[in-house]
Amino acid sequence: MSGVPYQTFPPAQFWKNAASASDLALVDFDFGKKFSFKASDGFGTAGSCFAQHFGRKLIERGGRVLFAETRHPLLPESYGHGYEVFSARYGNIYTTRQLLELLQQAAGLRAPIFDFGQRHDGRVIDMLRPRAVPAGFASVAEAEADRRYHLHAVQHLLRSLDVFVFTLGLTESWENAAYGYCYPIVPGAEAGQFDASVHKFVNYSVAQVTADLDAICGIVRALNPHAKVMFTVSPVSLVATAEPRSVVVSTVASKSILRSAVDEVVRRFDYVDYFPSYEIITSPLTRGRFWERNCRDVTAEGVQTVMQVFFRSRFEQGGVAEPVAKAEVKAQDAENEILALLEADCDEVILDRFNANRS
Repeated sequence: MSGVPYQTFPPAQFWKNAASASDLALVDFDFGKKFSFKASDGFGTAGSCFAQHFGRKLIERGGRVLFAETRHPLLPESYGHGYEVFSARYGNIYTTRQLLELLQQAAGLRAPIFDFGQRHDGRVIDMLRPRAVPAGFASVAEAEADRRYHLHAVQHLLRSLDVFVFTLGLTESWENAAYGYCYPIVPGAEAGQFDASVHKFVNYSVAQVTADLDAICGIVRALNPHAKVMFTVSPVSLVATAEPRSVVVSTVASKSILRSAVDEVVRRFDYVDYFPSYEIITSPLTRGRFWERNCRDVTAEGVQTVMQVFFRSRFEQGGVAEPVAKAEVKAQDAENEILALLEADCDEVILDRFNANRS
């Protein structure tokens, strides 16, 4: 037995220690991390719906989430504006290809992509962020001007941040076959018209996602040589799959592809790291208690546990404060309000409209 390497391994590398923990928030899920953060670090957030949790919770504790596009003071709160959901008004970015194409445009490596459709109310919609601007635009000219401004804002964000956090969500997407770019959701679901001769279904492979992540990291560092990149994988299942198979099978395949690709890229770059929000929620250690009754949405307890692990692991002691309790507002009510907002801001959920057997 002498000389066996496992004798020197720390407790976090043995399953028994994790399984016997009295509190999941105390399990060292993030053991092996490359770097930590300071309270003064500026975070830029992007990704799937689950990424919205991160920004809100960081703000609650006094952390710095950067917003490159902010609401004009004359624009009322009641007006559908889409600001401060993510660090810029790009809306949900589900795939690595969508993020890569956005960063290429923002960095001037690719010409701006203009693809606009009309919504049922007559408003013009940017098909590359169809729900990021809820009010829509009065004209194509207005939409084009806003897209140019948006790309400028994204470039400014990348140059200004200290940490870029991206939550990977899906591998399935729809591309414009003629011009070679992808959409966040299938055209026609929110605006525009679906055309089978133009809009092609794709399901990105491990190799494709890995290549996208490599390129994303390269663009971020080219614009900001000191930036760190942190990837997470969303635990939230697909609403629907375009593959001719069970959505359960497609979900496992998609998450496995994303997780494998991230693992490869994290090994390559010292400025890139991974935070295991996916593992915290889906681990057998949770015994399923972090799922809502629909087995898709994450419970408030699950979100809270993820963020507890994150803050304990990633911030220097005393670097962020405990959440400030709102007077006479129950914590569960506050969490339910956040979850309701997340549902409203999640583009993929609208695909359930087309479910003929929806109860």
